[in-house]
Amino acid sequence: MPPSKRLQFKTPAKINLGLQINKKREDGFHELETLFQMVAWFDDIELEETQEKVELFCDTPGIPNDETNLVVKAARLLQNHFPDKCGGVKIKLKKNIPSGAGLGGGSGNAAGVLLALNHLWNLKIPREELISMASELGSDVPFFLMSPCAIGTGRGEILQPIENPINFYILMIYPGFPISTPWVYGNLKLKLTKAENNISILTNFLTRSEFAQLGAALYNDLEPVVFKRYPEVLKIKDELLNSGAGGALLSGSGSTVFGIFDDAEIAKKALARFTGEKYRVFLAKSVTRFSEFFPEEMISAF
Repeated sequence: MPPSKRLQFKTPAKINLGLQINKKREDGFHELETLFQMVAWFDDIELEETQEKVELFCDTPGIPNDETNLVVKAARLLQNHFPDKCGGVKIKLKKNIPSGAGLGGGSGNAAGVLLALNHLWNLKIPREELISMASELGSDVPFFLMSPCAIGTGRGEILQPIENPINFYILMIYPGFPISTPWVYGNLKLKLTKAENNISILTNFLTRSEFAQLGAALYNDLEPVVFKRYPEVLKIKDELLNSGAGGALLSGSGSTVFGIFDDAEIAKKALARFTGEKYRVFLAKSVTRFSEFFPEEMISAF
Protein backbone atom coordinates (compact mmCIF):
# COMPACT_ATOMS: atom_id res chain seq x y z
CA MET A 1 0.00 0.00 0.00
CA PRO A 2 1.52 3.37 -1.04
CA PRO A 3 2.16 5.99 1.67
CA SER A 4 -0.65 8.50 2.18
CA LYS A 5 -0.18 11.91 0.62
CA ARG A 6 0.24 14.94 2.88
CA LEU A 7 0.02 18.66 2.21
CA GLN A 8 0.84 21.57 4.51
CA PHE A 9 -0.12 25.20 3.89
CA LYS A 10 -1.29 28.43 5.51
CA THR A 11 -4.43 30.51 5.00
CA PRO A 12 -4.53 34.29 5.61
CA ALA A 13 -6.83 36.70 7.36
CA LYS A 14 -8.61 39.50 5.51
CA ILE A 15 -9.70 43.01 6.32
CA ASN A 16 -12.35 45.15 4.63
CA LEU A 17 -10.85 48.52 3.69
CA GLY A 18 -14.37 49.65 2.80
CA LEU A 19 -17.82 48.17 3.35
CA GLN A 20 -20.96 49.77 1.93
CA ILE A 21 -24.37 48.17 2.52
CA ASN A 22 -26.80 49.11 -0.25
CA LYS A 23 -30.03 47.21 0.39
CA LYS A 24 -31.57 44.04 1.78
CA ARG A 25 -32.07 41.30 -0.79
CA GLU A 26 -35.05 38.99 -1.22
CA ASP A 27 -32.89 36.03 -0.12
CA GLY A 28 -32.36 37.66 3.27
CA PHE A 29 -28.77 38.71 2.60
CA HIS A 30 -27.65 42.30 1.96
CA GLU A 31 -26.45 43.79 -1.30
CA LEU A 32 -23.05 45.27 -0.58
CA GLU A 33 -19.83 46.64 -2.00
CA THR A 34 -16.55 45.99 -0.26
CA LEU A 35 -12.80 46.23 -0.79
CA PHE A 36 -11.08 43.08 0.49
CA GLN A 37 -7.39 42.91 1.39
CA MET A 38 -5.54 39.77 2.53
CA VAL A 39 -3.28 40.11 5.58
CA ALA A 40 -0.21 38.07 6.56
CA TRP A 41 -1.77 36.63 9.72
CA PHE A 42 -2.15 32.90 9.08
CA ASP A 43 -3.82 29.72 10.26
CA ASP A 44 -1.86 26.48 9.67
CA ILE A 45 -3.45 23.47 7.97
CA GLU A 46 -2.19 19.96 7.26
CA LEU A 47 -4.09 17.47 5.11
CA GLU A 48 -3.48 13.74 5.01
CA GLU A 49 -5.24 11.57 2.45
CA THR A 50 -7.22 8.67 3.98
CA GLN A 51 -9.57 6.00 2.66
CA GLU A 52 -13.04 7.24 3.54
CA LYS A 53 -13.78 9.59 6.43
CA VAL A 54 -13.44 13.36 6.63
CA GLU A 55 -11.95 14.12 10.04
CA LEU A 56 -11.08 17.52 11.47
CA PHE A 57 -8.77 18.07 14.41
CA CYS A 58 -8.46 21.62 15.74
CA ASP A 59 -6.24 22.87 18.58
CA THR A 60 -8.63 25.65 19.63
CA PRO A 61 -11.40 24.94 22.18
CA GLY A 62 -14.83 25.97 20.98
CA ILE A 63 -14.13 25.44 17.29
CA PRO A 64 -16.53 22.71 16.05
CA ASN A 65 -14.96 19.70 14.32
CA ASP A 66 -18.21 18.35 12.90
CA GLU A 67 -20.29 19.01 9.79
CA THR A 68 -20.98 22.60 10.89
CA ASN A 69 -17.34 23.62 10.30
CA LEU A 70 -16.67 25.29 6.93
CA VAL A 71 -13.54 23.17 6.48
CA VAL A 72 -15.56 19.94 6.71
CA LYS A 73 -18.23 21.47 4.46
CA ALA A 74 -15.55 22.24 1.86
CA ALA A 75 -14.42 18.61 1.77
CA ARG A 76 -18.03 17.38 1.63
CA LEU A 77 -18.78 19.78 -1.22
CA LEU A 78 -16.08 18.21 -3.35
CA GLN A 79 -17.14 14.68 -2.37
CA ASN A 80 -20.72 15.46 -3.39
CA HIS A 81 -19.69 16.92 -6.74
CA PHE A 82 -17.10 14.22 -7.54
CA PRO A 83 -18.11 11.09 -5.57
CA ASP A 84 -16.04 8.75 -7.75
CA LYS A 85 -12.81 10.73 -7.45
CA CYS A 86 -12.72 11.76 -3.79
CA GLY A 87 -11.48 9.65 -0.91
CA GLY A 88 -11.21 10.64 2.72
CA VAL A 89 -9.00 13.18 4.45
CA LYS A 90 -7.65 13.95 7.90
CA ILE A 91 -7.45 17.71 8.47
CA LYS A 92 -5.32 19.28 11.22
CA LEU A 93 -6.15 22.94 11.79
CA LYS A 94 -4.05 25.23 13.98
CA LYS A 95 -6.00 28.44 14.60
CA ASN A 96 -4.08 31.68 15.05
CA ILE A 97 -6.74 34.00 13.61
CA PRO A 98 -9.54 34.62 16.15
CA SER A 99 -12.98 33.27 15.28
CA GLY A 100 -15.92 35.67 14.93
CA ALA A 101 -13.52 38.57 14.61
CA GLY A 102 -14.37 39.93 11.15
CA LEU A 103 -11.09 38.60 9.76
CA GLY A 104 -12.48 35.78 7.59
CA GLY A 105 -10.37 33.07 9.21
CA GLY A 106 -12.92 30.29 8.69
CA SER A 107 -13.63 31.38 5.11
CA GLY A 108 -9.92 31.36 4.32
CA ASN A 109 -9.60 27.88 5.85
CA ALA A 110 -12.42 26.58 3.64
CA ALA A 111 -10.95 28.13 0.49
CA GLY A 112 -7.53 26.68 1.25
CA VAL A 113 -8.98 23.20 1.80
CA LEU A 114 -10.87 23.39 -1.52
CA LEU A 115 -7.68 24.29 -3.35
CA ALA A 116 -5.57 21.72 -1.50
CA LEU A 117 -8.04 18.86 -2.03
CA ASN A 118 -8.32 19.79 -5.70
CA HIS A 119 -4.60 19.00 -5.86
CA LEU A 120 -4.51 16.08 -3.36
CA TRP A 121 -7.43 14.25 -5.00
CA ASN A 122 -6.25 15.20 -8.51
CA LEU A 123 -9.67 16.61 -9.40
CA LYS A 124 -8.32 19.16 -11.92
CA ILE A 125 -11.18 21.59 -11.30
CA PRO A 126 -10.52 24.84 -13.22
CA ARG A 127 -9.94 27.90 -11.04
CA GLU A 128 -13.15 29.69 -12.11
CA GLU A 129 -15.23 26.61 -11.35
CA LEU A 130 -13.58 26.20 -7.94
CA ILE A 131 -14.33 29.85 -7.12
CA SER A 132 -17.95 29.33 -8.15
CA MET A 133 -18.19 26.27 -5.89
CA ALA A 134 -16.66 28.26 -3.05
CA SER A 135 -19.62 30.65 -3.12
CA GLU A 136 -21.83 27.75 -1.97
CA LEU A 137 -19.91 27.74 1.32
CA GLY A 138 -20.12 31.44 2.18
CA SER A 139 -19.97 34.96 0.82
CA ASP A 140 -16.30 35.56 1.73
CA VAL A 141 -14.91 32.17 0.67
CA PRO A 142 -14.44 32.91 -3.08
CA PHE A 143 -12.26 35.95 -2.31
CA PHE A 144 -9.55 33.75 -0.82
CA LEU A 145 -9.18 31.99 -4.20
CA MET A 146 -9.39 35.11 -6.36
CA SER A 147 -6.74 37.70 -5.56
CA PRO A 148 -4.95 39.19 -2.50
CA CYS A 149 -6.96 42.37 -3.10
CA ALA A 150 -10.41 42.56 -4.74
CA ILE A 151 -13.68 44.45 -4.93
CA GLY A 152 -16.64 42.34 -3.83
CA THR A 153 -20.24 43.02 -4.83
CA GLY A 154 -23.52 41.10 -4.53
CA ARG A 155 -23.16 39.30 -1.18
CA GLY A 156 -19.40 39.79 -1.57
CA GLU A 157 -18.98 36.76 -3.85
CA ILE A 158 -18.90 38.69 -7.17
CA LEU A 159 -15.25 39.67 -7.40
CA GLN A 160 -13.03 42.01 -9.37
CA PRO A 161 -9.28 41.56 -8.72
CA ILE A 162 -7.37 44.73 -7.87
CA GLU A 163 -3.64 45.26 -8.34
CA ASN A 164 -2.48 46.74 -5.03
CA PRO A 165 0.94 48.43 -5.33
CA ILE A 166 1.09 49.47 -1.64
CA ASN A 167 2.70 47.06 0.81
CA PHE A 168 1.57 48.55 4.12
CA TYR A 169 1.43 47.45 7.75
CA ILE A 170 -1.81 46.46 9.47
CA LEU A 171 -2.17 46.42 13.25
CA MET A 172 -5.17 44.31 14.25
CA ILE A 173 -6.73 44.57 17.70
CA TYR A 174 -9.09 41.78 18.75
CA PRO A 175 -10.98 42.87 21.90
CA GLY A 176 -11.30 39.34 23.24
CA PHE A 177 -14.87 38.57 22.24
CA PRO A 178 -16.63 37.69 18.96
CA ILE A 179 -19.57 39.57 17.50
CA SER A 180 -22.41 37.74 15.74
CA THR A 181 -22.63 38.72 12.07
CA PRO A 182 -26.40 37.96 11.87
CA TRP A 183 -26.94 40.18 14.94
CA VAL A 184 -25.07 43.09 13.34
CA TYR A 185 -26.96 42.89 10.04
CA GLY A 186 -30.23 42.34 11.90
CA ASN A 187 -29.77 45.63 13.75
CA LEU A 188 -28.56 47.63 10.75
CA LYS A 189 -30.70 50.66 9.85
CA LEU A 190 -30.07 51.17 6.16
CA LYS A 191 -31.37 54.76 6.20
CA LEU A 192 -28.40 55.69 8.41
CA THR A 193 -25.82 54.67 5.79
CA LYS A 194 -23.97 57.41 3.97
CA ALA A 195 -24.79 57.87 0.30
CA GLU A 196 -21.41 59.49 -0.41
CA ASN A 197 -19.46 56.34 0.47
CA ASN A 198 -17.86 55.02 -2.69
CA ILE A 199 -15.72 51.92 -3.10
CA SER A 200 -14.33 53.16 -6.43
CA ILE A 201 -12.89 56.28 -4.76
CA LEU A 202 -11.21 54.09 -2.12
CA THR A 203 -9.87 51.77 -4.82
CA ASN A 204 -8.43 54.68 -6.79
CA PHE A 205 -6.46 55.87 -3.75
CA LEU A 206 -5.14 52.33 -3.31
CA THR A 207 -4.10 51.75 -6.91
CA ARG A 208 -2.48 55.21 -7.11
CA SER A 209 -0.48 54.52 -3.91
CA GLU A 210 -2.03 57.55 -2.18
CA PHE A 211 -1.71 56.17 1.34
CA ALA A 212 -2.81 59.26 3.28
CA GLN A 213 -5.97 59.63 1.20
CA LEU A 214 -6.64 55.90 1.51
CA GLY A 215 -6.46 56.06 5.30
CA ALA A 216 -8.81 59.02 5.46
CA ALA A 217 -11.33 57.29 3.15
CA LEU A 218 -11.69 53.99 5.06
CA TYR A 219 -15.32 53.35 5.98
CA ASN A 220 -17.67 50.65 7.18
CA ASP A 221 -21.45 51.05 7.27
CA LEU A 222 -21.69 48.48 10.09
CA GLU A 223 -19.66 50.56 12.56
CA PRO A 224 -22.62 52.51 14.06
CA VAL A 225 -24.40 49.27 14.99
CA VAL A 226 -21.31 47.76 16.63
CA PHE A 227 -20.12 50.95 18.36
CA LYS A 228 -23.52 51.57 19.93
CA ARG A 229 -23.61 48.11 21.51
CA TYR A 230 -19.85 47.78 22.14
CA PRO A 231 -18.38 51.22 23.00
CA GLU A 232 -15.06 49.57 23.90
CA VAL A 233 -14.61 48.74 20.18
CA LEU A 234 -14.95 52.44 19.31
CA LYS A 235 -12.38 53.20 22.03
CA ILE A 236 -9.90 50.87 20.28
CA LYS A 237 -10.44 52.68 16.98
CA ASP A 238 -9.81 56.07 18.60
CA GLU A 239 -6.69 54.73 20.31
CA LEU A 240 -5.32 53.42 17.00
CA LEU A 241 -5.78 56.82 15.37
CA ASN A 242 -4.09 58.46 18.36
CA SER A 243 -1.21 56.00 17.93
CA GLY A 244 -0.37 57.29 14.46
CA ALA A 245 -2.42 55.02 12.21
CA GLY A 246 -3.07 56.47 8.76
CA GLY A 247 -6.62 55.20 9.13
CA ALA A 248 -8.53 52.80 11.40
CA LEU A 249 -11.67 50.75 10.87
CA LEU A 250 -13.83 47.92 12.12
CA SER A 251 -13.17 44.92 9.88
CA GLY A 252 -16.36 43.45 8.43
CA SER A 253 -18.95 42.99 11.17
CA GLY A 254 -16.19 42.96 13.80
CA SER A 255 -15.08 42.57 16.43
CA THR A 256 -11.51 43.29 15.25
CA VAL A 257 -10.44 46.87 14.60
CA PHE A 258 -7.39 47.51 12.43
CA GLY A 259 -5.12 50.45 11.78
CA ILE A 260 -2.99 50.90 8.66
CA PHE A 261 0.56 52.27 8.72
CA ASP A 262 3.13 53.07 6.03
CA ASP A 263 5.96 53.46 8.56
CA ALA A 264 7.26 50.32 10.30
CA GLU A 265 8.59 52.15 13.36
CA ILE A 266 5.31 53.97 14.04
CA ALA A 267 3.46 50.65 13.60
CA LYS A 268 5.79 48.93 16.11
CA LYS A 269 5.30 51.74 18.65
CA ALA A 270 1.53 51.41 18.26
CA LEU A 271 1.84 47.65 18.75
CA ALA A 272 3.76 48.23 21.99
CA ARG A 273 1.04 50.62 23.15
CA PHE A 274 -1.58 47.87 22.94
CA THR A 275 0.61 44.95 24.06
CA GLY A 276 -0.09 43.83 27.60
CA GLU A 277 -3.68 45.05 27.49
CA LYS A 278 -6.59 42.65 27.67
CA TYR A 279 -6.66 42.62 23.87
CA ARG A 280 -5.09 40.21 21.40
CA VAL A 281 -2.90 42.18 19.01
CA PHE A 282 -1.11 41.30 15.80
CA LEU A 283 1.01 43.36 13.40
CA ALA A 284 1.30 42.11 9.83
CA LYS A 285 1.91 43.32 6.30
CA SER A 286 -0.60 43.29 3.48
CA VAL A 287 -0.39 40.20 1.24
CA THR A 288 0.51 40.75 -2.41
CA ARG A 289 0.99 37.19 -3.74
CA PHE A 290 -0.61 33.75 -3.21
CA SER A 291 2.91 32.29 -3.04
CA GLU A 292 3.30 33.91 0.39
CA PHE A 293 1.16 31.14 1.91
CA PHE A 294 0.13 28.50 -0.68
CA PRO A 295 2.80 26.01 -1.89
CA GLU A 296 3.55 26.01 -5.60
CA GLU A 297 1.84 22.67 -6.29
CA MET A 298 -1.44 24.12 -5.01
CA ILE A 299 -1.36 27.30 -7.10
CA SER A 300 0.08 25.86 -10.31
CA ALA A 301 -3.36 26.19 -11.93
CA PHE A 302 -3.58 29.90 -11.06
